[in-house]
Amino acid sequence: MPTARRFAPVASMILALIPSIAAAGVELGAPFGDHMVIQRDRTIRIWGRSDPGSEVEVRFGPRRANGRAGADGRWSATMEALPAGGPFVLEAASGGSRAEARDVLIGDVWLCSGQSNMAMTLKECDGGPEAADAAGRLKNLRLASVGRRASARPESTGEIRWRTSGPESARSFSGVGFFFGARLLEDPALKGVPLGLIDSSFGGTMCEAWTPKEWLAGFVPTDLRPSMFGIAPATLYNGMIAPLGRGPIRGAVWYQGEANADRPSIYPKLLQALIGSWRERFEAPEMPFLVVQLPDYAAGADGLSWAWIREAQAKAVRETPHAALAVGIRTNDGFDLHPHAKRAIGERAALLALRDSYGRKVVAEGPIFEKATPEGRSLRVAFRTGRPGLATPDGSPVRGFAVAGTDGRYFYADATIDGDSVVLRSERVPSPETVRYAWAGAPEANLVDRSGLPAGPFRTDTLPPPDIDVQRRPVERQIQTRHYEATIDGRGSVTSLGVGGRQFLSNELGMSGGTCVPGWFGPRQLGNIREPGPGLVSCSDYEVDLLLNFGEDRMEWTVTNRSKDAIPFRISLSPRVKVGARDASGRIEVSRDNSRLIVTGAEAKTDPDGSQRLEASVGGHSSKKLVLTIEDSSRPSR
Repeated sequence: MPTARRFAPVASMILALIPSIAAAGVELGAPFGDHMVIQRDRTIRIWGRSDPGSEVEVRFGPRRANGRAGADGRWSATMEALPAGGPFVLEAASGGSRAEARDVLIGDVWLCSGQSNMAMTLKECDGGPEAADAAGRLKNLRLASVGRRASARPESTGEIRWRTSGPESARSFSGVGFFFGARLLEDPALKGVPLGLIDSSFGGTMCEAWTPKEWLAGFVPTDLRPSMFGIAPATLYNGMIAPLGRGPIRGAVWYQGEANADRPSIYPKLLQALIGSWRERFEAPEMPFLVVQLPDYAAGADGLSWAWIREAQAKAVRETPHAALAVGIRTNDGFDLHPHAKRAIGERAALLALRDSYGRKVVAEGPIFEKATPEGRSLRVAFRTGRPGLATPDGSPVRGFAVAGTDGRYFYADATIDGDSVVLRSERVPSPETVRYAWAGAPEANLVDRSGLPAGPFRTDTLPPPDIDVQRRPVERQIQTRHYEATIDGRGSVTSLGVGGRQFLSNELGMSGGTCVPGWFGPRQLGNIREPGPGLVSCSDYEVDLLLNFGEDRMEWTVTNRSKDAIPFRISLSPRVKVGARDASGRIEVSRDNSRLIVTGAEAKTDPDGSQRLEASVGGHSSKKLVLTIEDSSRPSR
């Protein structure tokens, strides 16, 4: 396909979104649009497309430059750096045509990327709606979103839209990214500096999807895996990073690792390749790179607790110059894969940026482990702190430390703070040699410094994974009426439904038991469980909400899907129940002995192994209600 035809559909899409930036004959590149921010104090690079061989004149505030389109129609121009300021008009002219971007500021640009926890929007975060309502006060903040797209080759254009900060634009922007930017703008030295945040994130994606093909050449092919939706390695770099061009940015914030948590040994090399490739892309060998270490999550991945992927993230950062780690633990209870407490994550990353990128004298990290020294029956663990002394948030005893002797068997230890050290002792370990701290998926660990920032997980042994992580679960919910009883576990699954003393649900593992919404790593964890009213239980993650309304002999289960793609909601049935055909009114009779359950809103399905389930398809951005009515449940069973 000729070049002009290949780019025409994408160019048309961009023109439809931002009609002010292009005109026939000359176009500005994808990142350039109304309300954007261009990096201050760095050489300014402008690019776009025009008629092959044509001269292009570029004007931007006090700067002027010229470029010439090559045979493929691409042109570029460079200008001397400018300090923070604006607004300016960016204009490109060629012959009788011109393209422009208005209200352009000069400031700092940060790229926010990763998978679903970076993609979680501000409106879904704790305190997010209130922060969005006040977003209009941040006059110097601009927000850009990159359209989600995988591509087999690096793209030079894409869907990139800049907006001023306001309630509408903030609500749909990355929560971590917004809180990161808002905290930066609180610093007195940055209040007059415009800030541009670019959200380029995609849920369920592997690290290798964001790394260019040439940087993956040294990996064993079997170590590189596709992401959700069949997204191949390198293709998100091609479709969502490459379109940003080579214009300079201040730095990047990276929140990813969940998808790679089952193979922590390869992750440091993967993450280092990603960091190196992005620094090459933006022509900034020392570009700051802030990595969010995964927060508390009890469920783990493929038998491994998240302690191991956290260690892999820390190793990559430790071995990479100009990289820093934002500790994620102590931000949630560990039962939700998509925790809503994103403010602390964004603000911890911002503190690192203020210290490392802006030279501000702020405490940006909690206690940093330095060494562990045996002292007879005790082990002294020394820390480096931003402020002298260690503490716990509420003055309670220190938790989260375990010690082992030469046999490598760990036991939790009594811990006593002594200045910038913690002295550990366990009756089960008379001669402690090594220590682990916060070494679990959802650790009960509470050591902080005087600033309140937490100590990160660490260990001094070299034992390989896997280990055994006793996974805590939240308290289950139980409902009981004269006609039925139900149990909801800590993952948001209805695991038991008894009618007339008979179990109606399967107790198989994974997606073959109870209720579930299938996900990439098994059933989705709807671990945000609340009781919004009498007889109501809400089980949710950042995209799906299951609202269970319990009546005396009737239940209404409403599944709300906030994603753009349809999802299935499954009810796996006991092999002892009988499932009737759906009648003309959409009713399905499910029975066991003399107990009957009438279900509407679902379809009956049988798997190849003979197991039965009810399933409802819930379209994108929509809800589906299932009604379960008990009939004859009071009759005695034989």
